[in-house]
Amino acid sequence: MYLFRLTYYSHNKISQSGANLTQELKSILQSCRKNNPGSGISGALMFSDEYFAQILEGDRKAVTQTFCRISLDPRHGDIVILHAHPVEARRFADWTMAFAGQSEKSDALYNKYSTYSTFNPAKMTAASLEALIQDLAKTDHQVAKTNI
Repeated sequence: MYLFRLTYYSHNKISQSGANLTQELKSILQSCRKNNPGSGISGALMFSDEYFAQILEGDRKAVTQTFCRISLDPRHGDIVILHAHPVEARRFADWTMAFAGQSEKSDALYNKYSTYSTFNPAKMTAASLEALIQDLAKTDHQVAKTNI
């Protein structure tokens, strides 16, 4: 298998659509946790009222197909790929999809990786965003494993 990692961010369009954020996030997570194991995808999703940031890992073809589906999802807008590259090992091998919203823990970690005052992946490098999400998943397993 050709192991691949793709890191992107997008604007969260859920609130603009008038949809219920909690319900939509549950739907996203249920879909990820149902479909990703069969595709060999692992990764992590972080969100705020304004942004989504996600890391997808797995076979290059599976990651590409998953990302193509995401890019067609109207809940995402202005998608930007920060990094897409082959890797030797997964960062999120234990997660079909780790998940975190903004919290005191994520804000504290965010300040470690960015000089910007609020979560804004557009103001971060791919390396700092990947490290933030990885640290959050490692530090707060309860948040990362909890369904909202």
